Amino acid sequence: MPEIRNAACFVNAKARAAEARASEFIAAVEARGIAVSLHKTGSLEEALQAIRDLPETDAILVGGGDGTLSGMLPALLDRKEPLGVLPLGTANDFARALSIPVDPEQAADIVAAGHVRKVDIGRMNDRPFLNVASLGISVEVADLHEDGVKKVLGRFAYPMRWVEAWRRHRPLRLKLTIDGDQRRVVCSLLGVGCGRHYGGGLTLDEEARPDDGNLRLYYLAARRTTDWFRLLPSLWRGTLRQHGEAFTATAREIEIRASRPKKINVDGDIVGQTPARVTVLPGRLSVLAPPRADYEQPTGTE
Repeated sequence: MPEIRNAACFVNAKARAAEARASEFIAAVEARGIAVSLHKTGSLEEALQAIRDLPETDAILVGGGDGTLSGMLPALLDRKEPLGVLPLGTANDFARALSIPVDPEQAADIVAAGHVRKVDIGRMNDRPFLNVASLGISVEVADLHEDGVKKVLGRFAYPMRWVEAWRRHRPLRLKLTIDGDQRRVVCSLLGVGCGRHYGGGLTLDEEARPDDGNLRLYYLAARRTTDWFRLLPSLWRGTLRQHGEAFTATAREIEIRASRPKKINVDGDIVGQTPARVTVLPGRLSVLAPPRADYEQPTGTE
């Protein structure tokens, strides 16, 4: 395990609660004997350039949510230093998957411990991502979040937006190629990724691990409101394979095509469109995190 003595901290000042809580996290890290240089960035382009220009240090800390972390990946993946996550976003799904707490003192303990996990990263076309790329209702949810309600309500904004999106949604007609096998589908929501949690607390697959080297895919053919009520608990727990209205698969490469370009939600931001080729980069990102989350323990071990 590397000894963390110095760290550079990048904070997205626009992320929810970032300004109010960043100082708490940094103070907690410094209290553990780590010198921290703070870099507040107002735009993604500014953050990417600052990370690329950063002199060598022991760790790079990022304060923000999944969108902030995902956006910074192109620069972070070019660095040798491990990433330390300071969860300052709304949902913090990536931190949750790695059991990184939102409490400043506990998160600082993880940084100071210096334990590094090699976790998988997804790639959609040329863009790396952390959790999930999705089409359908999730895109409309992201569009609805643009009115700023999420900044006020936090995670409570997600269920409200899903109801609104369902009311105006039209099914997608897609052609999928899953590790070479082709299928044509009609669905309301499709998700593919290497993360465990996404979308404000949903679970991609209960068996997914951040370092299992696989992509998990699902799509939902639900057509009625009652179908969605039956599916919601499984969306939350990651048990969609139990439903006839859902298709699930594990793969290493997935291609998504549509007759016309369709928007893609990547880690909460609409930054892509079909056609899309999604692959997994096993163990590509080094993260300061606990050795193993409870749900990852093999059966029969403590």
